[in-house]
Amino acid sequence: MAMSARPLALNKQAAQPRCAAHRSPLRPATAPSRPVARRVIEIDFSDSDTQVAVAGIVLGLVAGIGAPLFYINRTERDEERLNNLRALNRATFEQTGEYMDEGEISKVRKPKWTDRKEWVDED
Repeated sequence: MAMSARPLALNKQAAQPRCAAHRSPLRPATAPSRPVARRVIEIDFSDSDTQVAVAGIVLGLVAGIGAPLFYINRTERDEERLNNLRALNRATFEQTGEYMDEGEISKVRKPKWTDRKEWVDED
């Protein structure tokens, strides 16, 4: 029992969808492959507008990344000083029986603006 080539060709055509609505969502339709021309963006760095834009981008990145890192570093160092001050205050209390007064504390650690703020829960 030999099969002819014609019925196979018809079966292949019948298996393929006839319109876009019948395409499988897993296999999107692709365009025939052809060479694609790639375009390169040319930037003229001698133009003053371009220089201002690049300078703004660089300064924005430096400020946006550097400022938080600076404040994090300051907070960590202040926390370390505060822990040292607490240990010194405990040692002073053990030796003299008195805690350090505000003048002595301010010589070791400058008060921050958050130290003066009274934190109140307004619920």
